[in-house]
Amino acid sequence: MKGGDIEKSMEKDIQKEMKKKERLVSIIMAVIISVCMGILFAFITRSTAEPKALENMPPAPVAYLLSVLESVTIGVILALLIPMGRMGRSLAAKAGATPPSLKFTLINGIPFAVINAVVISAICSFIGIATSYGKNMDPNKPSLIAMWFGNWIKSLPFGILVGYVLAVIIAPFVVKAVGLGGPPAGGPPAGRPPVGGPPAGE
Repeated sequence: MKGGDIEKSMEKDIQKEMKKKERLVSIIMAVIISVCMGILFAFITRSTAEPKALENMPPAPVAYLLSVLESVTIGVILALLIPMGRMGRSLAAKAGATPPSLKFTLINGIPFAVINAVVISAICSFIGIATSYGKNMDPNKPSLIAMWFGNWIKSLPFGILVGYVLAVIIAPFVVKAVGLGGPPAGGPPAGRPPVGGPPAGE
């Protein structure tokens, strides 16, 4: 095998390994963030519910457990389907931020926080409201969509804030544990040039 072929083969292996680690980082972050969001959304749903609606909801421990399970399931699916790390890296690059700087970490966390918060809160709040809506026999109750939307809007800002803070705080620890050697967005490890890029220092 020629030297150029060996180099290309090594680059492909490195790229595959990086993608695997990036996906693992995304999944771990999704689980951690989703657990916290599930607890948050269950709390907001119960604390803002009308007394009659609250009576029709499952007991608090069950409600929290179900919310966490729903949130984690949705979060992992999102991590597998949406390249949030790539999106964060792209945003950081446009802002001129490079890993492992604080600016890069702050920008890189935006897609994780916004996408997870919007989708998870929308689905979890809808399930929570829909579960109790059918049991509420009040003829003057608002429509299901109105009740869901009101609850969702109340929880969304908190979800984004919690998701963003968690993404910024836990990302360095998760990356280090996985051995990615760079931020979860997929920057090359320190001292290693991007695949196909110039050597470090050039």
